[in-house]
Amino acid sequence: MKILLLISGYTCKREPWGQGDIGTPNFENMQDFFDGGNYLKKLLKNHNVKTICALWDNIGLKEVKKFYNPEFYFSYSQKEFQNKLKPILDAYEEDRIVKRNDWFKRKEIKNNLVSSSARVASQLYLRQIIAKKGIEFIRDHNYKPDIIILTRYDISCRGGAFIRNPSRITSSILDFFSKNKDYPKVVLPLFNQLNAGLPDMWFYLNLKGLYQMQFVYDEYLKVITSVDSKYKQLLTSGWPFSEFYNLEDTNDFRQFTNVMISKKKPIKLMKYKDWELPNIHTFLKYYMLLKKQKFKLKFISRYESLISMVLFSKFKNSLFLTILELLSGLKSKIVYSLKKIQLIRKQR
Repeated sequence: MKILLLISGYTCKREPWGQGDIGTPNFENMQDFFDGGNYLKKLLKNHNVKTICALWDNIGLKEVKKFYNPEFYFSYSQKEFQNKLKPILDAYEEDRIVKRNDWFKRKEIKNNLVSSSARVASQLYLRQIIAKKGIEFIRDHNYKPDIIILTRYDISCRGGAFIRNPSRITSSILDFFSKNKDYPKVVLPLFNQLNAGLPDMWFYLNLKGLYQMQFVYDEYLKVITSVDSKYKQLLTSGWPFSEFYNLEDTNDFRQFTNVMISKKKPIKLMKYKDWELPNIHTFLKYYMLLKKQKFKLKFISRYESLISMVLFSKFKNSLFLTILELLSGLKSKIVYSLKKIQLIRKQR
């Protein structure tokens, strides 16, 4: 099977996302690069793979050339990119963070679970560029891939246990791509936060889907900074395929009900604050499902994700992280249930 593999991003570890950091790279630590690369090699060993690589600041260039032997590669300067971005996002980001901090301060809540809009922009920019390069490669070489994989170097190492591991290519996936080829299509892992948005670790695409990804960064900048974008209107007035939950309570389990696939009819849609506009998950949900040009979407089951993890990842490490994630989810359910019981008792 012909696979076009498009990999972009930093080859080294970065500071965890959170307020105040746009993803400072740790040049000395490339373990995730090798773990992710070994996962992809196992996953794709029986396929005919053509690879294109994009990276920042030539970090890990030697390793990229040796490990992936790409058809071609390219690198951009993060400093130059951020300097060009400043006039567009600096004032917006400052105002956004001030509003967010003021809201949580009034509620007396400590919460730094916010990603810099510039960090997300950086990620989407390379994805847009590598999508364009992929389209050029397909055209110039008359290459006809069966599946296009768009992902990152640290795949299988970051993100939730059920979303970090790209799926083995099954007959179900092939059947999905073989029909209705005139529509953009994407295969994604099942995500416990579909009420908010879509996962962003890896994408299996058809050619029409790749065509759409060549505009993803431009659309991101436009809709997060526009005062009257459709994206902003939907997110703040009633987010489709969502269920209202208490934003002050990170354990409120209603945010994880996945009404999109459960067919549950929510009584009330979630209304997010506008500081959530740069959230990559909500943006991808808008970009793929709520615009005029919609993607056909197929989710990979958690069972299939676990099978892929067992087959291709460092199993012991992945199993440990999976158990931690499941325990964390169980803890949230218990805390939310206890709070609900306490509220009922107070109302008596």
